[in-house]
Amino acid sequence: MDLRDLTEMIRTDTRLKLLLTAGFVIQLIVCITAVGIYHPDQYFQIIEFSSYQLKHASAAGQVWEFSAHLRSTLQVWLFSGYYELCMGLGIRDPYVQLEVLRVAFGLALFVFFNWITLYYFRQQGRRILYLVLLLLNFTWILPYTRTLFSSEMLSSLLFFGALFLYETGRRSWWMALLTGFLFSLAFYTRFQTAFAIIGFLGWMLWSGRGQRGFLPLVLGFLAGMLLNTVLDHQFYQQWVFTPYVYFRVNILEGKAASMGTSSFLVYIAVLAAMVLTPPFSIFLLFAGFRTALLKKLDHPLVLSVVCFVVGHCLVAHKEERFLFPVVNVLPIIVGWGLPGLIEWVRSRRKGLRGVIRGIAYFSAGLNVFLLAVLLFTPYSQAIYFTWQLKQHFKGAPATIYALGRTPFETEHHLPFVFYRGGVRNLEWKQVSVEDSLRYVRDKADYIVTTYNQTDGRKASFDSLGYTGVLYSSRLLWGLNELLGSMKVNTINDIWVLYERKQ
Repeated sequence: MDLRDLTEMIRTDTRLKLLLTAGFVIQLIVCITAVGIYHPDQYFQIIEFSSYQLKHASAAGQVWEFSAHLRSTLQVWLFSGYYELCMGLGIRDPYVQLEVLRVAFGLALFVFFNWITLYYFRQQGRRILYLVLLLLNFTWILPYTRTLFSSEMLSSLLFFGALFLYETGRRSWWMALLTGFLFSLAFYTRFQTAFAIIGFLGWMLWSGRGQRGFLPLVLGFLAGMLLNTVLDHQFYQQWVFTPYVYFRVNILEGKAASMGTSSFLVYIAVLAAMVLTPPFSIFLLFAGFRTALLKKLDHPLVLSVVCFVVGHCLVAHKEERFLFPVVNVLPIIVGWGLPGLIEWVRSRRKGLRGVIRGIAYFSAGLNVFLLAVLLFTPYSQAIYFTWQLKQHFKGAPATIYALGRTPFETEHHLPFVFYRGGVRNLEWKQVSVEDSLRYVRDKADYIVTTYNQTDGRKASFDSLGYTGVLYSSRLLWGLNELLGSMKVNTINDIWVLYERKQ
């Protein structure tokens, strides 16, 4: 299916055109509004490492992975190159630099995953194609994952790009060599991609299609390893084989397990939350994986995804972001099971069909609500709050007292040095306890803190003459007030700026 076929397919189908246009708009909005990061690793092990590489002020030395030399630096080099490009183009504001990166990266993933979906379902009925595209573009969390310039998402693009290229391209020696090279880049971007690569190799051997392509694929992979070894040497200024160091520290020495272990049930819950929402997503995933395992084992995507998920289930330390590399192909797997699921529902009794439809409507409604919230409520509330402060003060100098920590720090007080460089007009002073504010009241015109630090102390701020003038999210602040009144655990890291009225 070449570009002309794709263009003609979209041009002649009004519904398809509208669906993709709406998905594009959603993706673009999320790219713009998703200020910040999902996890500190996405920031410190790429952006702060890059600042160190470029000999700028950085917090790289405060991250244990830096001294351990276990982080592959391919993505660091890519970001350093992007940063230099931005500076050359006159884009110097770090917030703008990362916004442009989110838009470029997010739209690239949007185009890629929609492309392969159109390819795989081009001969299916249009109804199934529409449903799969709806899941891909409007599942509440998926557009957000595509904005993340993280190791998980770059490895996803590289791996599935290589897989798709190998499957649809001409089966030549050079194509297999290129596939192996891209697999190596995906592996060095995120070492756990090895599970998916093992699945792909299993497909090659099981399907009998690997006899002629196996050797060049291995050679391409080795070429990628050589390139990445040189890049790591240039960054760390010593020879280091980062895959082994990562395995030794995290697995043999148990560093990963020391950060917490969980049952494989955690990942089942994560998968169910990332294709629509429960409880109907459980039906979708069961039908999809059942069909994939029974009827689609000859497809390279199936064994790759299954091995990736099973491999992660066997690793003790689990985080939901570890599954991000495969979540954007889950709608494809679900799509393969949709005809059977639809037929099964139709064959049920009328009452049961009504119950199932009710479950589906509930999940769809919950999904729409969560998507609407995520469109305009960034996940990273602290970093988003720093951007709000930048807009609020408009470059005017101000001294802000922070209760406990500033929004330019993680909860473990690791500093966001790169972001801090974009708001140089603000001077920060930290106050360890709320009672200390009484002694600096005449100096502290502005105070920032989080909801959890003010919970139960609002009267103290009122008595000192402070009024909340800026919230990282008024919606989440109000939700915390509701949860607090119900004696339920509140959402962490929701920020407020207090101003002392004269």
